[in-house]
Amino acid sequence: MQQPTRGPPVTRVALVRLSALGDVTECLGAVQALRRARPDLELHFVTQQAAAPLLDGLALASVVVHDRRAGWRGVRATAAALRRLDLDQAIDLQGNWKSALVTRLSGARHTLGAARPHRQEPWSALLLQRRVAVDGAFHPAVVAHHLLRSLAPDLDDQRVRLDASAGERAAIATELRALGLDPTRPFEVLVVGDPRDNRSWPVAAMAQQAARAACPALWLCGPDERNVALPEGAVVLAQTAGSVRALVALGVAVREARGRVLGPDRGATHVLAATGAETVVLFGPQDPGCTAPVGARVVVRADGPGCVPCKARRCRHAAGPVCMEFGVGE
Repeated sequence: MQQPTRGPPVTRVALVRLSALGDVTECLGAVQALRRARPDLELHFVTQQAAAPLLDGLALASVVVHDRRAGWRGVRATAAALRRLDLDQAIDLQGNWKSALVTRLSGARHTLGAARPHRQEPWSALLLQRRVAVDGAFHPAVVAHHLLRSLAPDLDDQRVRLDASAGERAAIATELRALGLDPTRPFEVLVVGDPRDNRSWPVAAMAQQAARAACPALWLCGPDERNVALPEGAVVLAQTAGSVRALVALGVAVREARGRVLGPDRGATHVLAATGAETVVLFGPQDPGCTAPVGARVVVRADGPGCVPCKARRCRHAAGPVCMEFGVGE
């Protein structure tokens, strides 16, 4: 009796990057490059619900959603879901205790992540079987690129490119028209941040930017910015929780209209930049070498204070976050 022929064994790989939205976005360039280089791999991605919609269209076998609010119960549930996949490898793209623990408990036969110098919480490397030295900046795109080269040594470009479906494009065009904007003509998106976050662009500086712009300005507010006081007459697009795909569609609209995005180092700015829209990112306390969107234009205040870069959650400067009080030329 003739035995049925079997195809080559499938290598199942879990990629663990739980948060944050901007960092998840930046690591997707390496994931897309891996998909091109190794179409034979069965890729599973582990992340939180807020970032999961970004993975649409990436040809993944599955997305495992981790519930960050569930504490240890959430970690156990995520680990159980991963063990059912019978993984060959699990790769910690994040580098903290929680991501390393999820990777360790995944049941994968091989686990790896970045070596201690390129981890958010260096000692979490002890939970992994293999630690990979990273040659380059402590940036999520660079770290992901080095780690995924373990599966494809000749991995190419790190830059992510997100796209929107025809339905998503039509929906954002309708929304822009309802706000009085022509989606076929250039417009600028100004990304609003929470004033309590010292990375945010001050509203007064944003208003000055909008006043001197050569095209209409659209103020983009997320769920945390719904109560921020904006200038009278500002055209505002308010995001709701779970509207990441609409954000992707907005970026595509900006790109196709030859407009641009201006904003601070926030998740929304990263997502918009990942669509290929011209993006200018204003940096104050952050080190752009570690967190800037790949391919975006970075600007810093030329006469900024000597206390930057800074990792403090709240500004300690006597006059507040003056490092963000500036605008952008054409």
